[in-house]
Amino acid sequence: MTQYEQIIDVLKKLGGKATVTQICDKMDFSQWKTKTPKNSVSRYLTCSSQIKQEKIDNNYYYIIDETIPYSDLGSSRKENDDIKIDEKEEVIEEKIIEINNNGLYFICLSSDVNLPVAGSLFKIGRAGDLSSRMDNYKRGLPFDPIRQIAFFPVPIELNLQKIESELRTTLISSDDIGINRYVGGNQREWLQTLFYDINDRNQRNELVLKVNEYLNDIIEKKLNEIEKENN
Repeated sequence: MTQYEQIIDVLKKLGGKATVTQICDKMDFSQWKTKTPKNSVSRYLTCSSQIKQEKIDNNYYYIIDETIPYSDLGSSRKENDDIKIDEKEEVIEEKIIEINNNGLYFICLSSDVNLPVAGSLFKIGRAGDLSSRMDNYKRGLPFDPIRQIAFFPVPIELNLQKIESELRTTLISSDDIGINRYVGGNQREWLQTLFYDINDRNQRNELVLKVNEYLNDIIEKKLNEIEKENN
C-alpha cells in the first residue's frame, strides 16, 4: 500500500471527513522515512484530485469524493517523495498544478542562456498566477526560455505568500548551500547559487531536494503552530 493509499484508507475509516491532525493520529508512520509526516500527509491531501477542503471553525477538513477517479498525483508519485523533478515528470507536473496550484514552483534558465555572472540563477515563486508571472519574467529580463523544474505542494492551511517569503529568507541565510539574491537586471526575485551548477542534472536535483528539505521544516513548524492554536 502506498503512502497515499494509507492516508485515504484512514480518511475513509474516519467517515470520509477529517482534519490533518485527526488523520495523523490514526496513521502508522513506522515505515515512513520522512522526518515530517504531518507535512507529507497534508501535502498529499492538498494536491489530490479526490479530496475537497472545507474550512469549519478555523479548521480545514479534508473530504473524500469517491466518485472522482483515483488521484493522478497519488497513483504517479514515488514513495517518500514530496516533489517532482525534471523533464520526465512534466506531464505529472502539469496535472498537479491543474488539480491544485497551492504551491511553489522552482524555475531556472535554459542551458542556452549564458549570463556574465558567477554560478547559476533560479527562482522560487507562487504557482497560482504562474502563466502571467512567467510572461512578466521574460519581458523584464533577457532570459528566455525559462524552464520549470519542480513544483512543491504547500498545505492549503498555510498562507502561501508567507511560506514563500520565509523559504527565501531561509535559503539566503543558510551557510551550506551558498544562496544569494541576484542583483542584476530589474528582477529582484532571482536567486544565485555558487555551489550548484543547475545545468548539471545531478547538481540541480540535489539543490531542488535541499530546497524541499528546508520547505518541509518550515511547513511542519507552521502546521504544529496551527494545531497548538486550535487546541
